Amino acid sequence: MKYKLSCHCGLVELLIETDLSTIKQCNCSICKRKYAKMNILPKESIKSIKGENNLSIYQFGTNIAKHYF
Repeated sequence: MKYKLSCHCGLVELLIETDLSTIKQCNCSICKRKYAKMNILPKESIKSIKGENNLSIYQFGTNIAKHYF
């Protein structure tokens, strides 16, 4: 299924394609406090509609994973 997502302020909008079966609780200290969920998707499943320039990358530990916020 396709889903349209936006950030809280509405500056960023994305279109994703997923079946939502892989949504998990993130285990980092920030997300655990906020009860944030995550879903790992291939790049081909994500399309930026607007505001891509407002995204930033957060990396931790080995700096291999790239988390876009």
